Amino acid sequence: MTPPTAPADEVGTWLTQEVRPAVDGYIERSVQSHRYHDRLWYQVETGGKRLRPGLVLLISDLCGLGQSPKLDSAAAIELLHTFSLIHDDLVDGDRVRREEPAFWVEYGTDDAVNIGDLLLVYALSLVPEGGKSVALEAVHGMAVGQQLDFELSDRRDVTEAEYMEMVKYKTGALLELCLSLPQILTDTDLGIDGYNALWPAFQIRDDLLDFEAGKGRAEIGNDVRAGKRTLMAIHADDDRVYDILDKPAAETTDEEIETVQKIFEETNSFEYARQRMDSLATEALTALESLPDTPQRHRLIALGRFCTDRDH
Repeated sequence: MTPPTAPADEVGTWLTQEVRPAVDGYIERSVQSHRYHDRLWYQVETGGKRLRPGLVLLISDLCGLGQSPKLDSAAAIELLHTFSLIHDDLVDGDRVRREEPAFWVEYGTDDAVNIGDLLLVYALSLVPEGGKSVALEAVHGMAVGQQLDFELSDRRDVTEAEYMEMVKYKTGALLELCLSLPQILTDTDLGIDGYNALWPAFQIRDDLLDFEAGKGRAEIGNDVRAGKRTLMAIHADDDRVYDILDKPAAETTDEEIETVQKIFEETNSFEYARQRMDSLATEALTALESLPDTPQRHRLIALGRFCTDRDH
């Protein structure tokens, strides 16, 4: 009998009620003896979808990875994600994360840099032997992607191909590690490389959410204030948008955010982004057709839908 594909909202429940308690408990035990436990734990405790560790657990089960290395891998990748969030919020000047004060607001900029670095060390120490080199490659990719993001934010001639390259590294490197690490640790090839089309779809959904009062933030338009060259900005290719993107964040008004939103609507840039997102998600899910008909395969399909249907 073919197991039914879990709906996207059911996957969200699985992530928050099963994955998060298991992985968070593992992380808390790992850092509880550290003298700065409260700071190391702060960003983890604020919440999050736990999509990345959930993906690690699913791929691990498909590969037959043992319980201990499976949890080590899931916790390590969640900590890598956490360290990147602390640094991202500091760089972007975002003051709220998941409806709580961003780490740098709570503890200061010096601590944000240093505790982020400590989390990176903890994360890499948890990666099982045999997987550390690929984890280091992922961290390198994240840093390259962040640098590309900086560079693109100074330009008005960014192409969609350049945007996709930036996303491949900044967003995709860690998500790709969720797929590759369990396979490397078990010397397995699941043949689902095409699933990585989901990573840019995930980022495009994030771009769209910036105008939907989501992302656990207090206001819309944070990407505009940060000068981000999102897919919509690239598609609209309007100097009025770039004039606003190039302003200092503190000087960008709510009225200017509304102006950018209106231009994106007039140029059908929101619709274009949704179409690209849906096309990439379809490509990703097609790559799973070669997998055996198992509950893990159906949950991976639902996870893909969750990435593009999510409201935060």
